[in-house]
Amino acid sequence: MASSRLSILCFGCSILLLLGACEESTEIRGVGDAADQRQEEKEMIEALQEVLEKLRNSRLPLLEKKLGWVPSCDAGEQCAVRKGSRIGKLCNCPRQTSCNMYILKCL
Repeated sequence: MASSRLSILCFGCSILLLLGACEESTEIRGVGDAADQRQEEKEMIEALQEVLEKLRNSRLPLLEKKLGWVPSCDAGEQCAVRKGSRIGKLCNCPRQTSCNMYILKCL
């Protein structure tokens, strides 16, 4: 969580620095390049929005962050795996079903 906030903060700062550099360079060029400046700003805003969408979608739900959290599976799906004499749990069976340890499926 802290690393994602830090990466967003660094990315935002770099965008601000780039915008500042673009403004300085366009002031040197003159007024005739105002259309180019607007186009560059639009492209940078679109790129920033795409990155923010990717970051928003890559976040894990709070349940997945908890230790010992196991995903849920459907009825009839394999819920455990046998490793020699031990059985490892793959997922939690839905309500009103349980993991049959003989066939390792939710019944």
